[in-house]
Amino acid sequence: MLKKIIKTVLMLSLFTLLVFGEGSHSDNDGGSRDDDIGNIIKNSSIENSQSEKERKKQEREEKKRLKKEEKERKKREKQGIFLPEDNNETDIDNGTNDKNNQNNIDGKENISNTNNKNNTINTTVPKNNNEQKNNTNINNNVTNGGTDIVNEDISKILEENRKKEEQKKPKIDKRKPVVQAIDKEKEEASQYKDKLLKFIATKDGKIIKKELETQQHPIASLTKVMNILVALDEVDKGNVSLDDKVCFTPQNANVGGSWLNVKVGDCYLLRDLLRSEIIYSANNSAYLVAYHVGKGNIEYFVKLMNQKAKELGMNNTEFHTPAGLPTTMTGKGMDVSTAYDMFLMGKKAIEDKRIREWASEPELVLVNPAGEQVIYKSRNHLLGQYGIYGLKTGFHVQAGYNIIVTGKMGNIEIISVVLGHKTHNQRTKDQLEEFSQIKNRLKKIHTMGEEIGEFKIKDSPKRKIKGVLAENVYQLDDTNYDFKTVGIDAKAKINKGDVIGKMEVLSNGNVVSSVDILAIEEAEELSWFGKLLRFISFGLL
Repeated sequence: MLKKIIKTVLMLSLFTLLVFGEGSHSDNDGGSRDDDIGNIIKNSSIENSQSEKERKKQEREEKKRLKKEEKERKKREKQGIFLPEDNNETDIDNGTNDKNNQNNIDGKENISNTNNKNNTINTTVPKNNNEQKNNTNINNNVTNGGTDIVNEDISKILEENRKKEEQKKPKIDKRKPVVQAIDKEKEEASQYKDKLLKFIATKDGKIIKKELETQQHPIASLTKVMNILVALDEVDKGNVSLDDKVCFTPQNANVGGSWLNVKVGDCYLLRDLLRSEIIYSANNSAYLVAYHVGKGNIEYFVKLMNQKAKELGMNNTEFHTPAGLPTTMTGKGMDVSTAYDMFLMGKKAIEDKRIREWASEPELVLVNPAGEQVIYKSRNHLLGQYGIYGLKTGFHVQAGYNIIVTGKMGNIEIISVVLGHKTHNQRTKDQLEEFSQIKNRLKKIHTMGEEIGEFKIKDSPKRKIKGVLAENVYQLDDTNYDFKTVGIDAKAKINKGDVIGKMEVLSNGNVVSSVDILAIEEAEELSWFGKLLRFISFGLL
């Protein structure tokens, strides 16, 4: 009997400590509200006491700020970057003011709860009352999220995260000399006079456009994407390392066309050779990579490239060289493929974070043995427009101007392949037009900054924390998507902007993309004593 009384008293004491202990951390207690009211009254009185001169000064500053924001918004729109404040424009993310192109799907969406170990949260997203009232005959099972619920801090958080990532990238050392790379690549007129070959689709397989997509065509330097895929396979198997120091030989240092400015005996890391392939299309790098990864046997490396192509279902593709140079330069057969096979290869490439990162770099800076910083500009002049971050260009006179373009608008990832353009400018103009049309077809479902639910936090006085979407969520035309939120096991201290979950985008039950969910409030980590009390409490209960 005595043991039961002691146990009951202990349980009540622990419960009281936990409840009132956590309450002391709450941001919504009465004292805090009193302080807020006092601050509001104080600020109001200060505002009323301002002179007319100060008011006019504030108005001028506000006009300057708005003008600056409008200029920045237009710049972001051109680059395919959309922030919450941009939503004040009429459907700016769809790139059109045509009311007939706007989406009107009413109701609420119940995001599924799968009760798995990933801590899925069951969340109901309110409908968007700000959508246009026009009726569209779109048959789908998704609804518009509450775009009126936009967290003001989200753009600041994302900008801070972007700056942190930028700081991680290598910078030019101002103490060392800087030189521009000598470019042997010459823009020539294409000898290919036939029709274009195209295949454009979302990463999850929704076809946007196809033209002669199964017809074989010389692919030129698009070949280097397979070179990189095979090399990274061998890295992942442990056969080679990205930190391997690899030296140019007489057989590969002076390979023609686009080249890394080197001499025989110059050495670089395998990582930088691969970067020079995807950024600058360096032919001598491609041959040296094949030589190193193939253990001195380039023919064996090309065999691995063809094996990888078959593995990916690229049934109309033949590789004969590691770089895609024409027969007139190599004496080998022409590297040929189809627009559809190049789509499959591009899709595989962007699944690798290393390739995505390298392809998105606007330039490559490498230090040569003389201590000079040599700058190699990206061959992809589409980077940064309409969310484009990759992938690879390719040209020789028999092939014409080819390209694999990868871009991301919110959750929608696009892979566009075109083979056989007559000039570089035509290729660029064509792809900008294609991506502009795609942008106009996007329908916004959820908005960046939208509050998406509460997520469980372990080992914190706060049991749950609110999260918001890190970017917009779209559908293309009448695509049917389902959504579910999945929490992560967040155990340590949570800061604003930390990823605490993901919104998964599903098509026919398969996850096709995901969007990060960010914390909009902080959560302290429990002390060891708090963890002990919680453990004892749950143990007794």
